[in-house]
Amino acid sequence: MKPHYSYQNELKYLYQKGDRLYSLGQLESALKIFQKALEITKLINSPEQRLDIVYRLGLVHCRIGEYINALNYLKLALKIAQKIGDEGKIAAIYNEQGETYYLLKEYANAFQCYSKALTIFQKLKDIVGIGKTINYISTIYNLTGLSAQALEYSRQSLNIFQKLDQFAKIDKFTTKINEATALHNMGESYFLLGRNRQAQAFLELALDIRQELWENSLERLELMGDNVPKLEKKQNYDHMYPQKMATYDYKEKDGFHRSIFAQYGQDLIQTMSLVEKVYKDLGKEQQANNYHQQAVEIQEKINSDFSLITN
Repeated sequence: MKPHYSYQNELKYLYQKGDRLYSLGQLESALKIFQKALEITKLINSPEQRLDIVYRLGLVHCRIGEYINALNYLKLALKIAQKIGDEGKIAAIYNEQGETYYLLKEYANAFQCYSKALTIFQKLKDIVGIGKTINYISTIYNLTGLSAQALEYSRQSLNIFQKLDQFAKIDKFTTKINEATALHNMGESYFLLGRNRQAQAFLELALDIRQELWENSLERLELMGDNVPKLEKKQNYDHMYPQKMATYDYKEKDGFHRSIFAQYGQDLIQTMSLVEKVYKDLGKEQQANNYHQQAVEIQEKINSDFSLITN
């Protein structure tokens, strides 16, 4: 039997590798790695480490689209977190359960999970957690025809992230992403309430932020493309290993940026599609068609390797 430290080192390696594969969108590979890690957690007495692995298995299954499996792992993670007493993790798990139920279109269950998460974040005075969860709840309200409530919740979230944006130490990308979500939800609420002028105003503010995030991610991909490490064929292989490592690091960073690029693009398409509907309701067919065409072009960029990186 291996010594305890050997299991710990192996678990740490698998954990980091699984996280890396997950961030790159290599979900099936990440799933296999986390399953191996889960077997190791059975050999050591560390509920905290078991919680981390079980939680990540839930995340991976959710992204793959295996929602029932995701819920099973998330429910197990919740039991472990409750036993440990990690309230921050409990709130995060409730939010992930809410996301999974949302994807299953089980909106009542999603709302219950988000509400439980919100209660905990409020108790912990976790402002970012509160703002994010309020955004999730406002989305559910819009989907279930409670647009007035959605509008009030998204206003609260917008206020939180606009205030947070003033602090230098706060992650600006996090605040901007959530600010745009709140603005989008407000625009959607106004649209569902038949107040198209207000919908247009808030959706265009959301578009400005999401367009900026999208363009920044595109610039990063182009910069990655300009710095592709080149492996030249040589008779002397003394320096080949560092070059291979540079190529490996590049591929990881490139994969991560592609994933971010796609996510920002999909967010932008979501808002553009809603703006298109608003303009159609306002009788502005040309503007509606312009946004539709822009959304199509962005989707083509996401799908095209050529637009993601210059070889």
